[in-house]
Amino acid sequence: MTETIAPVSIHVRELDQGPDENTPRYWFGDDIFVTHFFNALSSTFPEGERFFIRSVRRYADQIDDGPLAREVTAFVGQEGRHSKAHDVHVALLVNQGYGVLRTINRIQRVVMTWLNDSAPRLSLALTTAIEHVTAVTAHQILEHPDVWTDAMDPSMQRLWRWHAVEETEHKAVAFDVYQQADGSVWLRRLAMVDATFGFLAEIFMRHSLMLIKDRQFRPTVLLRGFKTLFGRDGFVRALLPHLMDFYRRDFHPWDHENRALLEKRKLEWGLAG
Repeated sequence: MTETIAPVSIHVRELDQGPDENTPRYWFGDDIFVTHFFNALSSTFPEGERFFIRSVRRYADQIDDGPLAREVTAFVGQEGRHSKAHDVHVALLVNQGYGVLRTINRIQRVVMTWLNDSAPRLSLALTTAIEHVTAVTAHQILEHPDVWTDAMDPSMQRLWRWHAVEETEHKAVAFDVYQQADGSVWLRRLAMVDATFGFLAEIFMRHSLMLIKDRQFRPTVLLRGFKTLFGRDGFVRALLPHLMDFYRRDFHPWDHENRALLEKRKLEWGLAG
């Protein structure tokens, strides 16, 4: 059995104030492409977080590690609040005219609930994979706030910083549960392949639909935006080396050591436990 690692305390926080009707339509420095990229990402979270909770809870009775059991409780608390906060954001997007997101999420809820019920081992493996994707995404926000959050409207800045801190705190919980419940390296690797291509396709679809709605699915907007995401210092490109680490047989999420950075940002952003 793999020894679990508990490098940081996991604190369940309430978001003091997130997006509301006063949040600008294009809240990332008036950049339509980047705003809708983060909108697309945010819109996947409500049902995704619920999927993670169901996946981990399914194996809660197999956890024979007291500290890990307590971490699971905190994980569920954090993810539940993330789901609700991003529900609020999705409702705002629907009110702005992007009602297709609500329809997509309803379909996603049915599919993910079915997957939890019919393939619990795969669901937990997928949870470990997607949690790693969100953890390395969160690290970009922690490491480069000047690039990725300073340009945000304050209401969205609070949402993304809060989410990034908590995703980093609990980034190993689902993985440690998986190691106790199953631990298959090959299933974990297969799940990451599925998660990587499926998640990218999902974000691309949602992102494109919002750009089309705003009549901004144009070559000039797309070229500038893809450079921001996939260029030398692009948001997505920076994730790739860390995503590949997941395929190592001896991988653990805290191999990517960023505790000092996490504590620094928690103090700076008023999110210390």
